[in-house]
Amino acid sequence: MIGMRGKRLSTMALGVVLLLEGLRPAAAQTRTVLAIADFADEGADGRLIQASRLSRYLQEKLQARAGDGLQVVAGDEVRAAMRTQGVAPLDLLSRSRAATLATAIGASRIVIGTWRTLSVSAAPDDPSSSPRGSEHMATAIFEMWLIDGTSGGVTLQATFVGRASGLPIRLALLQAAREALNQAVKAIAEIQ
Repeated sequence: MIGMRGKRLSTMALGVVLLLEGLRPAAAQTRTVLAIADFADEGADGRLIQASRLSRYLQEKLQARAGDGLQVVAGDEVRAAMRTQGVAPLDLLSRSRAATLATAIGASRIVIGTWRTLSVSAAPDDPSSSPRGSEHMATAIFEMWLIDGTSGGVTLQATFVGRASGLPIRLALLQAAREALNQAVKAIAEIQ
């Protein structure tokens, strides 16, 4: 049986432990370090907008949303590690290679992706558009994986579709690609 003095000491000890836990700096808490690799793209329309380098757009958007729990690795650091390991964006579609890259740069997770479709076609004639037949419809389909840097396991796999129309062709395609990437930002942010 614990006496009054024992109860007081137990209560004080619990209070000290809780106080020390509360004073622990935020940096000491679990923080996700996220790397974003350049995206695989082999299409002619993708080259028009440098689609493989749109990883920079995704990185900037995630960095803007990052709180204390997320650190985004600089794209130049990721590209340097890719060069050192001799891997291209297409090679990273192998989960083991992606996890190896993440480990090399100290990331707990890595985003890899490929542009399944980046295309521009003439939009159907619309009597309200002027001049007729001058509009273009752009479609961007982005497939993305969020890979755990330690296990190589897939944390998130999703496909995002962006569409845009207008002139010039390059801007419509870029707008469609960014729309798809904005959807990816929201999905990644929900997991973090």
